[in-house]
Amino acid sequence: MGVAAGFTVVSTGPPPSTAELDTLANDATTILASEPTEGGRDARLVELARSEESFAAVRSSAHDRLVDLLPADVLFRVRTPHGSFGHPQPPTTPVGSTTVSTRYGPVSIRVWYG
Repeated sequence: MGVAAGFTVVSTGPPPSTAELDTLANDATTILASEPTEGGRDARLVELARSEESFAAVRSSAHDRLVDLLPADVLFRVRTPHGSFGHPQPPTTPVGSTTVSTRYGPVSIRVWYG
């Protein structure tokens, strides 16, 4: 007499890799640091850190550019000396980040799967 047993293992997939998220944050920062603003004076990343006025002028286009650059399931938060924008970061979610120093101060980008 034979006995047949079977089971199914359900996997929700591996947890998000912080290294992968760090790479996404780094790539997004590199692009913002290399693309000039519409006025062409400095890169978006530099303009975000330059002054409160330049931050206000560039924030919307930087936000839109990050939305275009990052995968649809990745959320972000940008911090500068003059303000922050993006989504609030969940306290227990794995996060990737990078910080770039500009002559006006640091700009940090944090990303996570949402």
